[in-house]
Amino acid sequence: MTERLYDADPYCTRFRARLIETQTLGNRLAVVLDRTAFYPTGGGQPHDTGTLAGHPVLEVVERADGTVVHMLPADSTLPEGELEGVVDWPRRFDHMQQHTGQHILSQAFAQLFQADTVGFHLSQSYSTIDLNRNDLGEEEIASGEMLANQIVFEDRPVSWRWVDTAEARQLPLRKPPTVHDHIRVVHIEGFDWSACGGTHVARTGAVGLIKVTHTERRGAETRLTFLCGGRALRHYAALHTLTSRMARQLTVAVDELPGVVQRLQDEARRERKAREQLQEKLVEYEAATLACQAPQMGTVRVIVQPFIGRVLQEVRQLASRITAQPGNVVLFGLAPGGTEGATGQGKGQLLFARSEDVAGDMRALLQEVCRAVGGSGGGSPTMAQGGCDAARLAEALERAQTLLRRWLAN
Repeated sequence: MTERLYDADPYCTRFRARLIETQTLGNRLAVVLDRTAFYPTGGGQPHDTGTLAGHPVLEVVERADGTVVHMLPADSTLPEGELEGVVDWPRRFDHMQQHTGQHILSQAFAQLFQADTVGFHLSQSYSTIDLNRNDLGEEEIASGEMLANQIVFEDRPVSWRWVDTAEARQLPLRKPPTVHDHIRVVHIEGFDWSACGGTHVARTGAVGLIKVTHTERRGAETRLTFLCGGRALRHYAALHTLTSRMARQLTVAVDELPGVVQRLQDEARRERKAREQLQEKLVEYEAATLACQAPQMGTVRVIVQPFIGRVLQEVRQLASRITAQPGNVVLFGLAPGGTEGATGQGKGQLLFARSEDVAGDMRALLQEVCRAVGGSGGGSPTMAQGGCDAARLAEALERAQTLLRRWLAN
């Protein structure tokens, strides 16, 4: 079993060790040492990275027998005897901040609201804890965050030691340990006792700011996303940059942004409503104009109209407005906008509709036209929609008129 230097001293980042075993696994070289300061993935905490004999350590894992395995590039050449390992300190310290911060945050919610942590995950950019309650509101979350930061500001000592099962039963552990002997306990003075094999800072002040950035109810649980230390600082810096840029663009102070944004939203809603009302009037006018100019097929007015670059929803609204009046049939073709529409390229749309008092099945008409021009579509007897190559839209509309004329003659 590998001697784990990080258990005794998580601040150890440079060490010498003896090579025990190497094995090539695909494109990686698996390396076992007699001792290591590299933390393997486990307990919700990612592995350390760094170098062994100058070669990059890509991953660190633990075998079932407790051996720590370091994954290096397959072409790595290691010296015989002792070699030097160097742990990536910024990554290690970040994990120490996040993991210790998790202990503090979990205990804060356990003390204040009897909300126990049932899950923990530490990723490269954020951390989460899952609490076994789903009824925590904004005030409760803020109170838990406040207590956690109070413990940070008090700069309490953090210590760790090994205990056996009997001694563990005498300690006020936040939750039962997952192992039954040789248990590593992390103690935040006067606040939290946790069985944990992760790496932690020596004093709570080193955790830095603890900030909950997101809450999510997940069934009977609540997931809190949080940042500690350097991550929280970078998050604040990003928010500060964003709000400052917005304030400059709007020529207001940062603390005036909420009111300005609300005013802009209100104005946008009023303008959108006015635009919709104007659009309705334009559609009504366009519908009346098209119907007035349409030729008659017997007692039915047939409105045939190709469009370029129009929004399908607007054209459907126009067709509905026309067919709301009796005696109308609509045959619309839509080509894409820009140069595609001008050259007859791209995907075209067909929209056929009729008034309730007009006999005929628009779906059947559309499908017959689409079979002839290589398109497809469907719909209802009163309105149908399909598609074909834009280059064949004119042909499709001509064919639709011919078929419609035959139907109406019968």
